[in-house]
Amino acid sequence: MKIKSTAQLRRAIAQGQHDFAILLAGGAVRSSKDIAQHPDGTFEVWNYVDDTLQLLTGCELYTQSNIGEAMRKGAFVTL
Repeated sequence: MKIKSTAQLRRAIAQGQHDFAILLAGGAVRSSKDIAQHPDGTFEVWNYVDDTLQLLTGCELYTQSNIGEAMRKGAFVTL
């Protein structure tokens, strides 16, 4: 399922979804992520590609990660 907004991401997490990916190269490659939401509303993003952890607000998903751009382009999906 494509995730196109932070609100949709929050709903998916609330329903138990934690495995997400950014589809690259037309879907031939994916950047897998594990995402959880903290009680304060921030997102904990584990990036499997480089084993990094980010703690981001909804706005920061668009400014400090590539997730926001992937959402806008329809390339952010649940796994």
